[in-house]
Amino acid sequence: MNNEKLMILKMLESGQINATEASNLLKAVENPDGGASTPHSPPPTPSASSPPPHTPPPRAPHSSHAGYGNNGPRHGSPSGHSGSHGTSGFEASIDDLGRKFESFARDMAPKVQKFTETMADKIMGAADKMSGAFAESSHDHAPHSQAPAPSQSHRPAPPRPSAPSPSGMTERSIEMLVETGGYNELSLSGLNGEVRIKGYNGDKITAKLTYRAKSPHAPIEMMKLGNKYFLKYEADDFQGVSIDAYVPERAFGVIKIDGINCQIDCSSLAAGDMRIVNANGNTRLSALAATNLTAESSNGNFVISNTNADNATIENLNGTLETHELDIANLKLTNYNGPLSIIMSGFNRHAEYLWNVETGNAKLSMNLPTMPDLGYHIKAHAAMSEIKLGLTGLQFLINEPSLVEARSVHFDSAAKRVKLAVETSNAPLVIN
Repeated sequence: MNNEKLMILKMLESGQINATEASNLLKAVENPDGGASTPHSPPPTPSASSPPPHTPPPRAPHSSHAGYGNNGPRHGSPSGHSGSHGTSGFEASIDDLGRKFESFARDMAPKVQKFTETMADKIMGAADKMSGAFAESSHDHAPHSQAPAPSQSHRPAPPRPSAPSPSGMTERSIEMLVETGGYNELSLSGLNGEVRIKGYNGDKITAKLTYRAKSPHAPIEMMKLGNKYFLKYEADDFQGVSIDAYVPERAFGVIKIDGINCQIDCSSLAAGDMRIVNANGNTRLSALAATNLTAESSNGNFVISNTNADNATIENLNGTLETHELDIANLKLTNYNGPLSIIMSGFNRHAEYLWNVETGNAKLSMNLPTMPDLGYHIKAHAAMSEIKLGLTGLQFLINEPSLVEARSVHFDSAAKRVKLAVETSNAPLVIN
């Protein structure tokens, strides 16, 4: 059975099968005779002729066997204790470390199965969220036409009538005043194109919309319903919807951005809750600020930089994941079938950090700062590979080629403390 699972995972990594097919094959291996469980019928691949369901399936729960636990900080101290350094839960997790590490290699295949199932469900779920989409170029790679940046007076140009471009795409300029002083939500989605959203210090949404409709009268409109702002259209009526937009950077309590077969680029946005999901395309996020951040991507490269949050979940499947300067108190960072790199020059905004980092079938590398007031407690496991830990000033509690636990000699008295749980499989784990 283990050889069959390994073969399936290698086929997924090499692109011979997709996430849904891998999930089905793994289930077949787990239940060769049908078993007693209910067979799983994966949702069909979203298409223009097959409308997606309105309620996406629930995502599979994520667990981290070397982690410090799932309860993260809300506001203030990431440990949940304001002004104190409580350690009872942390010490209990250390006592259980050996048993959890032993189960990691055995449980890696089921975790990948759950992850692939989840990403397949997310692709279907994202197809149902076409109540909004902002844009730029089409699936046919029409030339990019950037929206004009708002002037210092914050008065974007008035809307222009729709006009077909030489490529057959329709282009429209839109704008909408955003009421300030209240609680607002922004929901935008793209389809087979590009989604570029940039925050600015103004009070209007202004954008250039580019789309190709299947019928000449297919409606697509920017709408406001109560305190919610969104671009409304039916995905089945369009071959592609893209936008290049400027939005008020601090006018929204909730921001949701989705894309299917899109290139997503978001920057200079702030919100209490922020959710960005992209299926089958590259994703670039920068200069984001949120209380709670969720960022998920599949089948593309993912770069996220200069982002602040209290709590964040960042996931990628089948592509590289690069992170730079993530000042996040409570972080879950996951990448499968692609290398994961983390670069940090400082931990500045919080007193305590709790990070769970995991990758499968690819190298995991971290470059972390060393400072007099910064202490680390690191638990690291590399299934079927080795760990290279190059930080200075550490005391090793466990020091084996594939299993390490170490902490700074001044950890208990450090002004800033980082608790870091790291797991990888089939590739090296390097922390410098």
